[in-house]
Amino acid sequence: MKKLAILSFSLLSAACAWTQGCVAIRQVAGMTPDLLFNNIQPNDRLILNITNRYFEAPKTYRGDEYITDTLVRNKLYTLNISALKILSKGWSLLLSVPISANSRRNYADHGGLQMPKHTTRAYGLGDIRFTAYKWLLRPRVNLKGNIQVGLGIKLPTGDYRYQDYFYRKADSAVLAPVDQAIQLGDGGTGITGELSAFYALTKQVNVFVNGFYLLNPREQNGVSNLKGRNPTALEIQNNTTVISVPDQYSFRGGATFQFQRIFITASLRYEKVPVEDLIGGNKGFRRAASIASFEPGVSYVMERTIAFVYVGLPFKRNIVQNAENNTTPAGFADYLFSFGAQFKL
Repeated sequence: MKKLAILSFSLLSAACAWTQGCVAIRQVAGMTPDLLFNNIQPNDRLILNITNRYFEAPKTYRGDEYITDTLVRNKLYTLNISALKILSKGWSLLLSVPISANSRRNYADHGGLQMPKHTTRAYGLGDIRFTAYKWLLRPRVNLKGNIQVGLGIKLPTGDYRYQDYFYRKADSAVLAPVDQAIQLGDGGTGITGELSAFYALTKQVNVFVNGFYLLNPREQNGVSNLKGRNPTALEIQNNTTVISVPDQYSFRGGATFQFQRIFITASLRYEKVPVEDLIGGNKGFRRAASIASFEPGVSYVMERTIAFVYVGLPFKRNIVQNAENNTTPAGFADYLFSFGAQFKL
């Protein structure tokens, strides 16, 4: 039963939001609380987690309606490196560092339909997160189920002003900030809150839930959304010439099934960039949207290492009308592929 609690949450960052397509659900590195529960022994005090994530977003939606797969293609790869320090009495500390390589190819950013498609790119360090966790029930006694809370800070370490060349004319290019979807950070210092729980139904089956909220008090980050062109009257009227720093949140729930050293996880995930933030204003350009996904995965547990593979499969996408502008089309992914390993040091 204790081994099952190891994987009561997926080995991915269940409490952390993804970046999906044009929607800036910002990638925040992290590690799941089940790993904390498994590593409360005195000899297992430091854990290293390495996760690779990759997806392509070729499909454009307006609202929840699919439009085409020819307008834009975003490709995003992130390497998450996380270090977890286990403390006494159910406490633990997590430091998460993401490194990303992103690209965006279309013609709309480069002068419209009369121009050929071009690619802009962003590469480097993302927004680092530091979190403190606490199990609410005594871990050594409550092996069948537990609840964990987390409170942290997200630092604006990712370059949210990353620039590349945009071809406004066939024979000339202008250097300007890349699209919000592939920027390395959002420019805000955020507060993160997490709540997780699991319960072992049998020795082979347990259920779990996770919740995550990123609170970004900063309203706008001062970065132009125009990609080297002049603003339109509508953009000026709607306050969308500068990029917003939105909140984001996610919920996840599912079950894990144990077959000796192999663990199969099946879960549902819901993520959202809201139209309005809890704190701060809502001006600036944002692609407010929600994504619902099915997320199967498999993990293999060794003595001091856990290897895992997961696939996120979105089945519901909806980009909504912002408070400050009309509904903006956005690109979404068909899948999100994740793999990696955790090591007890």
